[in-house]
Amino acid sequence: MSKVDLSVQTLLENDDVHLEPVNKRIKVYQLPDRVTEEEMEELSQTALENDCDKIIFYVRANQKETSIAEELSFIYEGEIRGFFQGEDALIYARYLNPARSRAGTGNVIPRLKELNIVEQTGDKPLPEGYEIRWADEQDADEMAALYQEVFPKYPTPIHDPGYIRQLMREHVYFSLIHDRKQLVSSCSADLFPEFNAAEFTDCATLPSHRGKGLLSCQYPQLEGKMKQLGVQTMFSYTRAASMGMNIIAKQQGFTFGGCMIQNSMIGSGLEDMNIWFKAL
Repeated sequence: MSKVDLSVQTLLENDDVHLEPVNKRIKVYQLPDRVTEEEMEELSQTALENDCDKIIFYVRANQKETSIAEELSFIYEGEIRGFFQGEDALIYARYLNPARSRAGTGNVIPRLKELNIVEQTGDKPLPEGYEIRWADEQDADEMAALYQEVFPKYPTPIHDPGYIRQLMREHVYFSLIHDRKQLVSSCSADLFPEFNAAEFTDCATLPSHRGKGLLSCQYPQLEGKMKQLGVQTMFSYTRAASMGMNIIAKQQGFTFGGCMIQNSMIGSGLEDMNIWFKAL
């Protein structure tokens, strides 16, 4: 895959650069061979014009790319081992507003490390009365309603059934759990074919059905599908203050990779997101 050009014209056209005003950020998945300070200033100006004050760079863990990141004073946030076709990715950020770089309080990782969490082996049986299956486009309206109820704010337009249908056509696989015909839990694997990696994401369970291990039943289904497709690495971003989702990541064999500060618009506003990764 060709490296990206950070000029504004190319920025708006390149699949490896994501402009995300909802999250007030720009993501750059491929670092160019050379990056000048002028190009960074142009990118920063584009970000500010689109109400974005954080730029995220996924950098290959080699001397050439890490040197570029260090020369431009990027701030290291974490890693996803195996992200680039098995090659490790280091995640850096450039903050355009100092307030954006301040971590929130309540990251559960210190408490998580004190717990004796045992990795889940094999498939977990569903509680009685529940059914699990793959989603199709006919489920989009019901899924959007579930996400609307669970997440008043979300990093993507997941409340829109049309957007969910679009995801299903673009390498995103949703797992659903119903309780007597009511949709109660949904999650997905978002495939990045160019990197041979997939994100475990869009996890939502109705409050009245939490504590039953539903997502722990769904994740193995998603992982099995990704293995069939030859995916090398699974990764996930979990809300730093959510003990439940971080426990699930640990139970499913993920490794903690760091924390992305004020990264995603979810719940009540911008929240820190913990990075998790797993080799398949």
